[in-house]
Amino acid sequence: MDKVRIAAVAPGAFRGQDEYRNAAQAVAYVDEAVQQGARLVVFPEGYPGPCNGPMDSGNRLTRTPLEMLREAGRRHRVYIACGDLEETGFLPDTYYLCQKLISPDGEILANYRRCQPTPPATNAYLYSGRRHVLPGDEFAVVETELGRLGLIICSEIFVPELARVEMLMGAEVLLAPIGGSFGRAKMSLKVGRDIPHPRAMMSLWKCVAQARAAENLMYVVIAANVWEKESTWGACIASPERVLAESEGAGIAYATLDMEQLRRLRARCRSEEDYADPPVIVPPLVCPGQHRDRRPELYAKLVEPQPDAFDFFYHRKGLERWQEFNRLSQPGGARTSSRA
Repeated sequence: MDKVRIAAVAPGAFRGQDEYRNAAQAVAYVDEAVQQGARLVVFPEGYPGPCNGPMDSGNRLTRTPLEMLREAGRRHRVYIACGDLEETGFLPDTYYLCQKLISPDGEILANYRRCQPTPPATNAYLYSGRRHVLPGDEFAVVETELGRLGLIICSEIFVPELARVEMLMGAEVLLAPIGGSFGRAKMSLKVGRDIPHPRAMMSLWKCVAQARAAENLMYVVIAANVWEKESTWGACIASPERVLAESEGAGIAYATLDMEQLRRLRARCRSEEDYADPPVIVPPLVCPGQHRDRRPELYAKLVEPQPDAFDFFYHRKGLERWQEFNRLSQPGGARTSSRA
């Protein structure tokens, strides 16, 4: 498929005891997006849930939010990316943060479990006291009629290795839903500067999305939950060369992805035609073929053990062992680790 219309939804999201209301709202967003020609609808991190509210919403809903979206996918023949928090099933009070890709048949094509979750203190803040979000250990790149879709979650977009690996696995479109903020920043590190304005925070996310798109020659889609009416969180759809669409506040950002153009960028490198006067073709803003301009023999440092690296598998030694980890270097360069 050469042209793909997609919708990045930044919903006016509900949380806590009202989170169940996201389910019907999500179906309504799908209805709206399909009316605008969308073939892929991307929802934010943990939406419609359950994520920050009760894990069992059976007393409010006759079906789970996922079942409702699967039915919407079948009815409209559309792909849907959505999220929730799931119990691991093997250790009490532990969870996986997931992004699911639903097919036009209503089937779950992928259930990506976030590989690099946030630390327990952050999890407790975001997920109503649920501290222990354990890591998945598999990437998700899915072949579809729209193109090859890669999945990551929220601040994983700040880890360039994750997007790069999924590009090397063939991903052409990176779906990177984010959570947004629960209001004014309560978690500021207070390092001697003012708390950043929410608009600046969203601008940073968009900047990183554009960077991942340019360096990997892929499309990148982010969409945030909008928790407050005055929020400036929203959505962004970036191509390797520019931001195609963005929104601020609750709503939907739409863009048409030119998959043929993306594949042309990936299929060639710079040539004499690019430097002719006048140019034979309009040169792209990024270097074509740059995703192949790599020196893997120089990258050994990336996979060396890191003394202060967070132990994502702390739960194997006890759930409270995470508190032994100190994320920052100590004065004089000493570092601490929970791996001992």
